Amino acid sequence: MNPDTYATLYGPARPRRRGAGVAVAAAALWTVALVLLWGLGFLALWGEADRGPTDGIPLRWAPICLAVAAVPTALLCTPTVRRLSVPARALVTGLAVCSIAVGLVVRAA
Repeated sequence: MNPDTYATLYGPARPRRRGAGVAVAAAALWTVALVLLWGLGFLALWGEADRGPTDGIPLRWAPICLAVAAVPTALLCTPTVRRLSVPARALVTGLAVCSIAVGLVVRAA
């Protein structure tokens, strides 16, 4: 028997520090995505207000908002993503939302 096996199975618990880099990358992606989406929403509402009086938020933005919210939700429901660790899930969903936000910014520019 390997002596490390006994120490691994019956020794004191060792704290794991895995995923710190993945969590930082996920936080950076989510920050970029949310700032871009906030900026797009601000510019869209400013553009609508510049046209004159409005009765509220235009309904043509509803499908875009639902699609942006549906993508990470659908990703989190897939079995492959559910098997990942929490930081890896945040990274995958952040990458998806960030790519959508960048695509919307490029399309709007």
